[in-house]
Amino acid sequence: MRVDAVRNRQQIVEAARELVARDGDAVRMDALAARAGVAVGTLYRHFPTKSDLIGAVVEESTRALAVRAEDALDQVRLGASAWSQLEGLFASIAQGYSAHRAVVTTAALLELGSAEDPEGSAARAVAAMGAMVAAAQRAGDMRTDVDLADLLMLLGQAPERDDDRRARYIALVSDGLRPRPPASS
Repeated sequence: MRVDAVRNRQQIVEAARELVARDGDAVRMDALAARAGVAVGTLYRHFPTKSDLIGAVVEESTRALAVRAEDALDQVRLGASAWSQLEGLFASIAQGYSAHRAVVTTAALLELGSAEDPEGSAARAVAAMGAMVAAAQRAGDMRTDVDLADLLMLLGQAPERDDDRRARYIALVSDGLRPRPPASS
């Protein structure tokens, strides 16, 4: 692909990520093209349908999450605290989750579906996060009755568009995931 075509595609995906997060499936293709700084024909050459475009945004978001999770796991393997890496990753995801949730919701509305791909980005992210949960639990830094499904469920509840509530939410979840001292008799 030519350099300008790669640049145009990237600009379109970035504009779509922003506008879909804001407008959901009501986003207009001409508004996307204008935001990306490309002609509508260029947008349609790269993404013939809105579903194609949303699918690319979801894949890019999932790939970025996988990279962040794998980087955090690499830090754990180099000696960093699994808890601190997991906590930082959770906070990072929760801070950006409202935008991602809008994209995923829109994808579901457009019936893109999410084919399971055991080698794909989602599987890589889940594997890295699961390894960090297990390491944090082995170190005694995280409740042992919590699993990755619980963590993902908690991420799905992150408040949208309210930075103060979201920060409080992250602090409460973080505290709730920590082990409790034994009750004194």
